[in-house]
Amino acid sequence: MLTAAVLTASPPGRKPEHPRSLHVAFWPEQVREVPADALRASIGGKAVKVSRLFGPDDDLLLLIVMDLTGDISLADPAREALASEIERLPDNVEAGLLRAQDGLSVLVDPGAEKPALTKAIRDLPVSGYAGLLDSVETALHLGDAILAKAAVRVAVLYVTDSSIQNYRAGYTNPVVNSSDSRDMSRRFPEGLVKEETGKILAKVARTQTPLFVVHLDYRSDRLNEAYQTGLIDIVNASGGSVQYCRTPADIPGAIAGAVARIRAHQSAEIEPPLPPGSIDLALEAEGFVLHYRSRFEARKR
Repeated sequence: MLTAAVLTASPPGRKPEHPRSLHVAFWPEQVREVPADALRASIGGKAVKVSRLFGPDDDLLLLIVMDLTGDISLADPAREALASEIERLPDNVEAGLLRAQDGLSVLVDPGAEKPALTKAIRDLPVSGYAGLLDSVETALHLGDAILAKAAVRVAVLYVTDSSIQNYRAGYTNPVVNSSDSRDMSRRFPEGLVKEETGKILAKVARTQTPLFVVHLDYRSDRLNEAYQTGLIDIVNASGGSVQYCRTPADIPGAIAGAVARIRAHQSAEIEPPLPPGSIDLALEAEGFVLHYRSRFEARKR
């Protein structure tokens, strides 16, 4: 398994490290695992080689990012449910704990004993500004840096109660000219939200680590609807999944479901060279229906 040193960020002034191979997380609709000799991959219709295939019994590094700033009645069941899931993790899974507020910060390195990790989760403060949009690119780059160094599966899980109104940057798109009835910001107040999530979506296309989000507090106002839709797009582009909770009673099941899906995923490593620009990938296995991310953006080297 990995040591805590794998979680070291790139030194200041250096570009983040990225995998040379293409790592594709996928899930068979069937309960059984896809064997290596059954999997076929192609890019742009041309067959490519799957150099390695990792399954549910192989090592997994889970980066848990906590983004809790609001209602303690939501944070408490989330912290307890997540701690309970950590206690049940098998030996082939290591988890690290990070916090999204004021820049991504590591609270507990992977490889720590489970009691230390669960204590940190239960003791996590609930305060500050929402941090998901500000930190998710960094979290995915960190996952990619691990993929570049170690033969493991990697996933990022955010547990968040974020509201778009609670970001430090301010995405509420105030009316630009209050005396002008034709000011378009009156008619499209969610413009800044869509612009920001669109920028992040483009950056996620250049990463390979799947992103999972459990959002504890679904909101139905116009701005948060735009924010939550943007999160769905970002998560889907990464090959992960998002779950929204409408009541506190939904939280334990949502967290358990996210952790179970992360643990169950397989990861195919596609050998370079990779074509520049957009990559259209197809995975097939006879007798299986596969769910996976089919679009990637190759990085220039």
